[in-house]
Amino acid sequence: MAPPLVIPFFIPHQGCPHLCVFCNQRLIAKQTSGTHTFDSEAERLSDVIQTYLQFKKNRDQVELAFFGGNFLGLETSRILALLEAVQPWILQGQIHGIRCSTRPDTVTRRVLDLARPFGLETVELGVQSMDDRVLTLAEREHTSEDTRKALALLKENGLKTGVQVMVGLPGDDYFGAVRTAKTLAELKPDFARIYPLLVLEGSRLAQWYRSGQYAPLSLDQAVEQSKKMVTIFKHAGVSVARIGLQATEMMDDAGRMIAGPWHPAFGHLVLSALMFDQACEQIDAILTGQEGIETPEEKKAIVLQVHPRSLSRLQGNRKANLDRLAQTYPGRSFIIERVKTLDINQVDAHFLGMSPK
Repeated sequence: MAPPLVIPFFIPHQGCPHLCVFCNQRLIAKQTSGTHTFDSEAERLSDVIQTYLQFKKNRDQVELAFFGGNFLGLETSRILALLEAVQPWILQGQIHGIRCSTRPDTVTRRVLDLARPFGLETVELGVQSMDDRVLTLAEREHTSEDTRKALALLKENGLKTGVQVMVGLPGDDYFGAVRTAKTLAELKPDFARIYPLLVLEGSRLAQWYRSGQYAPLSLDQAVEQSKKMVTIFKHAGVSVARIGLQATEMMDDAGRMIAGPWHPAFGHLVLSALMFDQACEQIDAILTGQEGIETPEEKKAIVLQVHPRSLSRLQGNRKANLDRLAQTYPGRSFIIERVKTLDINQVDAHFLGMSPK
């Protein structure tokens, strides 16, 4: 079954009581943060919906998503106005559900009772970290306990839950990121999104970066931390909906995105790193017991089998994984076979001329 078409409608920074140190939401959403009247916003919403519905294709489900701000933190009248504006599309069967992103500390019984009857089905929490010290440094002004309570309340109300986390926050490190992922995995959200922290012009973080108070992660560090978080989430049965920010013109503009581990295919880098690790595990397994034994010529060649859709993931960015395999296993050659029956995340290995295990 094809994934749903998600129609994003940005309410940049609206509903947020303040700016976190890393935030310049107007740049991210490519919108102004000026106040809109309901009429103009309803027209903009209608235009966005009609534009995206052209790309529905064979997808059965369509969701409208309020992103870029703190949706459940908006004034009650504003929440109702936005939800009511979607209703004609829901009644016509063109939109099947609503999702939103929000801060953990704005999830209350009152606001959920208000929103659920209008088709709200999924709430993504801007968690960022489960370390209260890191949250304080980032000036999030919510705590890890707020996240725990919000997830519990959302589940109690039968809503699907997502968590958004960041790597590279001020005061955080690899072990802190691991603890955040493990803590959240135990709370069993339905899915997670992982973002590397970038330094945006106009943010407090940009000032800290220029003064030397903050140093962003390198690309390799961000990939390594994200890779570990993905592993933890997947082992806990939490799907990872996205790794890395969506590529926009802003990311290539040094006047707006001034530092940080940006790569247009960051998610691919992380998934490729995971597949490299898995390939090494498979290779090590078939090499066990071979040390000290004269290796026949045909056993020097190792066949790696992968699903066709994962070929580029196995090869790595610019075939970096193949270069790393050659360095890790000198004297071995590798042949890649595409096998449609394998899982998209699976790699199998065997010696050339031998049947796969």
